[in-house]
Amino acid sequence: MKRALLLLAFITFILPMSLFAVSYQNLPNITWDRIGSVQISSRALEGERIRGVTRNGFVPDVVGSESLSERIDEIIDYMAGNGTGTVELSYKIVRSTDVSTIIFLAESVTAVGSRSAKVATLAIDRESLEPTAISDLLGGNGLKIATDVVNNFIAQNFRNMPRIPLLDEDAHFYVTNDAVYFVFDRYEIAPGSEGIQSVPVYFNNLEWYWLEEEDFYINVENHGVRMLPLRRLAEHFDYYLDWNPDTHEITLTREGDGDNSNGVITLRLNENAYKRMHDLTPRALESAPEIINGVTFVPISFFESILDIHYNILANGIIELTTYQH
Repeated sequence: MKRALLLLAFITFILPMSLFAVSYQNLPNITWDRIGSVQISSRALEGERIRGVTRNGFVPDVVGSESLSERIDEIIDYMAGNGTGTVELSYKIVRSTDVSTIIFLAESVTAVGSRSAKVATLAIDRESLEPTAISDLLGGNGLKIATDVVNNFIAQNFRNMPRIPLLDEDAHFYVTNDAVYFVFDRYEIAPGSEGIQSVPVYFNNLEWYWLEEEDFYINVENHGVRMLPLRRLAEHFDYYLDWNPDTHEITLTREGDGDNSNGVITLRLNENAYKRMHDLTPRALESAPEIINGVTFVPISFFESILDIHYNILANGIIELTTYQH
């Protein structure tokens, strides 16, 4: 009987506390902010019942911006949901020089006892008070880079888990002066990922390069493929090129890659066959390498498919290339 009472107490009191405690691991600890004339402070909820759900906890209270207040109310309604049961709402704020981010957490218990936790974020430009997008922080290739970083995190921390698909602009994140942290609900990225997970993409690990239109050429005879200068870009991203005049073979290596699949790349002029170190067969891309006025050009997809350097073509025709050092 005593054991049964202890078990009941654990389920009723200790287990809920542990679920709440683990959800905020590694998240910031600020609950107020002032952005220009806007003041954000806490408003307590004490048993508000809306659409069948009882809301408790604390939510942001905004003075000085009706549009920001409305946006926050929309997020709270999304987090609280509909139906039956109780939801515990809480939030934290993290500030960087340019961005303030509100992190919302909702932990709910339904009438039948099932539990769930949701996280949402709102990043706000401290000058304009407008929402900040991932591309504003990480550039046009930011979502691709972030997806790579998250998948690398999953591979290192959760065995035999599949890669996540490409993140989109609805991904949840908060901003510090040194990184963009992507946050995920409990169990969202892996069945064993207890608690809210946050994965940083560090600004200092990003490297960009931009090509003006005169720096590359468009092969109109081959469906308009953009052909980019190989040596110029490869050396900028720390690859060494070796040329064998007898075989017309170019070898790319990068110090520190070791047995990484990008460690050695080989290609031959006028052959549409690009091979990384551990590839069993060469890869065909849109075009073979070719020389024009003494410069070797390769198709734009070579950098993303072979070197893991992501590209984005801007509206003005400039090509943005981005890589990340894990």
